[in-house]
Amino acid sequence: MFSYVFIPLLFAASLLWAPAPLHAETRVAIIDTAYDTRPYLDRLKERGVVAIGRYYARCDQPEYGLTEKRLINQGRPSDPGSEIAQMFAKGFAVLSVYQYYSNTPNKFRGQNRDGKALPDANCNWTGVGRSVEEEAELDVQAAISQAQALGQPRGTAIYFGVDFNFTDSDTETIDLMVRYFRVIKARMDAAGYRTGAYGSGHAHQILKGAGLIEYSWISASRAFSRTSAFHRSGEWHLFQNQVDREWFGSSGSGCRRGLPLDTNVQNMFQDADVGLWRQGESYIIDEGRTFDIFATRRFACDGDAVVRRDKGSSSSDVARITECKAGKAKALPPKIDFANAARVGAATDTLIEVDVDDDGEFDGWTHHSNLTAHFGYKPDWIFETARRNATSCD
Repeated sequence: MFSYVFIPLLFAASLLWAPAPLHAETRVAIIDTAYDTRPYLDRLKERGVVAIGRYYARCDQPEYGLTEKRLINQGRPSDPGSEIAQMFAKGFAVLSVYQYYSNTPNKFRGQNRDGKALPDANCNWTGVGRSVEEEAELDVQAAISQAQALGQPRGTAIYFGVDFNFTDSDTETIDLMVRYFRVIKARMDAAGYRTGAYGSGHAHQILKGAGLIEYSWISASRAFSRTSAFHRSGEWHLFQNQVDREWFGSSGSGCRRGLPLDTNVQNMFQDADVGLWRQGESYIIDEGRTFDIFATRRFACDGDAVVRRDKGSSSSDVARITECKAGKAKALPPKIDFANAARVGAATDTLIEVDVDDDGEFDGWTHHSNLTAHFGYKPDWIFETARRNATSCD
């Protein structure tokens, strides 16, 4: 295990501002999505994806329009046409995530954002409240039941969502979160599964310190408490580097609906086993590829990290970056947002090629000084817009 204290020295020797290794596959290997992947599996494979994050949840959440979120709803492994069977048939691994109204601290009170008591085990809105321990029991039993029904092998992981921000002053939320994960961890251990969490750096620091999780998946929310500090600590396993992207929406002559997804980077300085699984077995992504992916990501540390159209372009000749989203073309700003990650490629003495949205296609070139020297260093978020836009890399 390497300490992040030594990463600058390690990278300075061979990777600092170096172009991607010849023939290396540096496109993301792990995505997550709340949508049925069957129409896109061949194209995901062509784009280099090897693992797909899919969801467990106690019940459906139709009010959010997430009718395809639960993997269990797309069929069982015994059905060759099911999503899970098609994923296996095409060689994909699964990253298991449990989320059920996990985007609010009210979750730990058995409530939604509006304070309404969540459905019971049979998905009935009874209006009956429950303790945090009772809510955790319902969640973990649903997670284990669905994992077993889909053939998830023992010894692999389920990541439970804590998808909201909190600070040290939110003492009640912190206490309830710890109590929730005590139940989760005990039941997961008994069932032979390993426990992970998805959320802010603050959540991971507390849960890891309490011995309640084995895996940490950092959410992409740049302003969440202690997220940058936890990233710099090197104690994480997965980092969600892009969110709300949509792949395969371009039809050549226009836009159509594609697959909404997020992309993720695995920490090359942690154990290669992050709890992924395939049919009847755990799965580990090739360590060389994990290294190459990590080594070719950087964070924007300049508030105006302009992306030029070409390496010979002036700073005013910016890249024209568009994406198809929900069937419509959307222009992206010709820069890398502060503290966002980008994939890097070929380099000159002053400029480096960047893939701003991590869709596998390079979008243009930016100055080396706009980016951190390596992916181990994530800048702290700056809340004041003017100061953030005016900041530059140290």
